[in-house]
Amino acid sequence: MKNDLKLRQSNNLILASHQMDINQMRIFFYVCSQYNGDLKLSLSFNEMNNILNVNRGTEQKKSLISSISTMMRTAFVNLKIDEDDEYCEAPVFIMARKKKNEDIMNFEFNPHVAKELEELRGYTWMYLSQLTGMSSTYSVRLYEFFAMRLGTEHRSEMFDFDLNKLRLYLDCTKKYKDFRDFNKRVLLQAEKEINEKSNIHMSYKKVKTGRSVTSILFTFKWKNKAEAITVNCKENELSETEQMNLDDFLKEFE
Repeated sequence: MKNDLKLRQSNNLILASHQMDINQMRIFFYVCSQYNGDLKLSLSFNEMNNILNVNRGTEQKKSLISSISTMMRTAFVNLKIDEDDEYCEAPVFIMARKKKNEDIMNFEFNPHVAKELEELRGYTWMYLSQLTGMSSTYSVRLYEFFAMRLGTEHRSEMFDFDLNKLRLYLDCTKKYKDFRDFNKRVLLQAEKEINEKSNIHMSYKKVKTGRSVTSILFTFKWKNKAEAITVNCKENELSETEQMNLDDFLKEFE
């Protein structure tokens, strides 16, 4: 994967809940991978189309345009802009434009979302192909979370995720209310897809309080040391203060 596109995602953005389907997430990740500090990006539509493979059929380009169009109306990230925010919903892009018979697709990030791409609180490097190769939004969101927790270290980690907070994180508080459905359609599918299609291996156990499942204990690790992304630049290193801030931020989910 040495020549694969890399994506730097702020940990704040990883931990935020999303409202995007799998194709919208693929588009979002691809545009993030091209971000260079400018809110406005001009990208090759054909190159994006070839990399994302939104629809492998003859209608692939129309499908990509349709996903982008829908994204402008329905793709949101829930994040805190200020410390005293109880709730804040931000659209991912504020503009997407392509002229007829031209290859260029123009995007303009919502400045509040773009700010999170450079968040100094901490960030995680990932390969774009690992995020776009999965078909379930739940698999992608859990993969992001595991990659953030692992960083560049080759170790096995465990995280006990409160079930209600996990549902919130995965944007399925109103779906699969019966745990058996949640287990089948979310957890089992994510475990299968992450283990088969990504560079992380995961497993999970149900934690009960009485007869009810109240949390999920995840165990995860890079499949081998070479799978973790090592970026040789000083900006990838967190200071002790920044690491403390990240640890405090993670307590929201613990």
